Amino acid sequence: MQGLFQKFNSFFSSRVTTPAEPLHHPEVLEISDTVFSQYSVVIGSVFSYFNDLPPDSQLKFVNRTYQFKASKKFHFVGLENSEDAAILVSASAIQVTFGLKNYMMSYFKDIYILSDAYQIDNEDELYIGHVAPEGIYLSFKHFLYGYSNKNDNVNVAVHEMAHALLYNNFFAQYGTDSHFRLNYEKFSSSTGPILANVITNRRSYLRSYAFSNLHEFWAVSAEAFFENPAGLKSNMPELYEALCRVLNQDPITNHKILKSEP
Repeated sequence: MQGLFQKFNSFFSSRVTTPAEPLHHPEVLEISDTVFSQYSVVIGSVFSYFNDLPPDSQLKFVNRTYQFKASKKFHFVGLENSEDAAILVSASAIQVTFGLKNYMMSYFKDIYILSDAYQIDNEDELYIGHVAPEGIYLSFKHFLYGYSNKNDNVNVAVHEMAHALLYNNFFAQYGTDSHFRLNYEKFSSSTGPILANVITNRRSYLRSYAFSNLHEFWAVSAEAFFENPAGLKSNMPELYEALCRVLNQDPITNHKILKSEP
């Protein structure tokens, strides 16, 4: 997996030299009551995060999901085309970016939804999700498992969307969010004491994959942040607060968003 990230980093660093102008997107879209109802039922069947939101925030969440989905091309591999699957995958991106102004991950135009775990370039290792220059890849079987099991702090959708958000803002620099960039830099500089504590105590609330590299520390931390926010806050309060700042949201609260305009 680390080699994959090195290839991805090399792609961006060798091809992008100047940041694009930030993109701004309207919060209110012209969606019908029927569309809102359809999306709410689909999202609510999987996302307890969505069900906790008050009505005005649910409308905002659906609006963003609708726009995100409309801006991407979905490819289905090993399963039939499914609008519900596209809605759910889009909703996972909105969950991660709900507190940010620029949430579209504009660099990524294609999302690949696969039926199960898969191989890349004839590698022996099986993947359940990854982010590459050509798009975001997710195993839908493991996507659903991630949202159905909240006891293991494993959620492939949150994990990969966290990677995609980072790459969109720092490598592609396309449709960047200034709040996220500033606070992620603070987040990355604050991880030293957290990592030192883990090494000293030889244990962590996060699963061991978090300590592969800084990219994985970020993505695995995001998984725990959304999967079991109370557990992360109790066990690693400094990390929890840092994630609240960088994503401008607190999943424990019903409204989620901390500041309306970061």
